[in-house]
Amino acid sequence: MFDQRSRRLSLPTYTKGNGNGPGGGFRKVAEDTVTKVRTKSMDEIGNQLSQQLKMQQLSVKPRKKDVTKVKLISMGDTGVGKSCIIKRFCEGRFSNKYFGTIGVDYGVKSVRFGAAEVRINLFDLAGGPEFLSVRNEFYKDTQGGILVFDVTNRKSFEALNAWVDESCTFGAKSPEIFVVANKIEMPSRVVSEEEARMWADENGFEYFEVSASTGSRVMDVFEKLTSRILREKFGMNTY
Repeated sequence: MFDQRSRRLSLPTYTKGNGNGPGGGFRKVAEDTVTKVRTKSMDEIGNQLSQQLKMQQLSVKPRKKDVTKVKLISMGDTGVGKSCIIKRFCEGRFSNKYFGTIGVDYGVKSVRFGAAEVRINLFDLAGGPEFLSVRNEFYKDTQGGILVFDVTNRKSFEALNAWVDESCTFGAKSPEIFVVANKIEMPSRVVSEEEARMWADENGFEYFEVSASTGSRVMDVFEKLTSRILREKFGMNTY
């Protein structure tokens, strides 16, 4: 029978006897002994469940702190060094081997601004006209970008207007743009700093001269660009 008060079984229990008497040599064990044995078993089960619960609580991962996500893009003609700049920023290294970006490449880097953790998502857009149908999907919702040209290639500098127009056409809404003059370590420079800086000022862009090869001012660009985005787009105090 099932005892509704104690919520445990109280069936009679038998143990082996001396062979004399009914039941084929088995005798009934005292009910209070059974109760003690069963009570001990229930206590053990309760302890086990308690331990399991504690282990589960310890294994629960703490909730991740809020992370501010920033979307950046790179723009500029093929071969100006966009991928090298991003690699220098994300990985701190430079490769002399040239591999043109096919469509869109992606990089990510987590940084801290005071108490804030920021994840910078970088979309490296291929510069060739044949990739327009691919890269045009990545202008939307961008918060900032680097507009890159090669100081040894005047054509890449003259193409900057077209890149700004393209970004506006395909959904970039008032992103923070920094003009980045790359390869300043090269002796065969054809675009002067004065000319390039004047163009950036006329279009309301901040101007930087960098070298992906040596790393000169690359970190500066992304630190200041991200800081400005956090202030202007997120209302965060990054001073």
